[in-house]
Amino acid sequence: MKNLPFTKYALTGSPVVCPICRGTKRTIINKYDRRFKILPHAKCEACALVRHEFMPSDKQLSDYYSKSYRRDYQMVSSGPTLKHIKKRVSEAKSRLARLEPYLKKNPRVLDFGCGSGEFIELLQSKGALSQGFEPGELYASYARDQKGLSVQNCGWENYECEDKMNVITSFHVFEHLVDPQKAFQKAVSWLEPDGLIYIEVPNLANLLNLKGFGSLHIAHTLGFGRYSLELLGAYNGMTPLKVFDEFNIGIIFKKGDPRSLSEIRQNSIDEFKNLNAKQVNKNFWLYSASKLVGKRFKF
Repeated sequence: MKNLPFTKYALTGSPVVCPICRGTKRTIINKYDRRFKILPHAKCEACALVRHEFMPSDKQLSDYYSKSYRRDYQMVSSGPTLKHIKKRVSEAKSRLARLEPYLKKNPRVLDFGCGSGEFIELLQSKGALSQGFEPGELYASYARDQKGLSVQNCGWENYECEDKMNVITSFHVFEHLVDPQKAFQKAVSWLEPDGLIYIEVPNLANLLNLKGFGSLHIAHTLGFGRYSLELLGAYNGMTPLKVFDEFNIGIIFKKGDPRSLSEIRQNSIDEFKNLNAKQVNKNFWLYSASKLVGKRFKF
């Protein structure tokens, strides 16, 4: 009954300012998510970051990811499945291939929200001093107890980083946060002066253009594009070293002078300019029709 269409989620909150630029003006781009549950999403008029209109609290979100997320979002009630592990191993290899040219010998790497630890394990096999943290109890215990990896079961707010890191990675985590600014600031505080931060998130501009509101759901509190992710780094004194602008968006950040904030904000606004409520709704029905007949419709 909890996923009954046209009803609200139990996990609700209140309207907030933009979690990146702190802008107050926003536009609702859709009322429903992919389950047809009531879950309004707002687009910031100043930087185009998309977010839940009613943002849950840090405690609500912490409890959700610790106990309910894997079951609700991925329909898993135990540790990672073989299918999940195989997929994550493949992704880890691809991500390391991108990062490897920028790694020092035997680097200290922290994986922020490490899941079941496949990336940490791969780094370790290459000589890195790798560690991580994961709020989900089942996946953290799998990585720590079954794989013997250095993984703490906690969120970023409670993680204690004893040594400065050469690199911090975070794959498909920041779209799940409430306050990405504070989380990014925390990550920067864990870095060596010449350290790097490699973040990958879904590019919501691509997803909305493909699936419309079928790409919106309870687990993703934030929706980044190419430029709103760059903007997050810029507000924290980081600038792109390398950008992987594919269907997802990945950026390796280094400390340095970012581009003008107003310029990045305008780039982000342009990236999302056609994604209003009407277009997002239309894209959902076009995508749904194409799935039925095996042909992509456009009009």
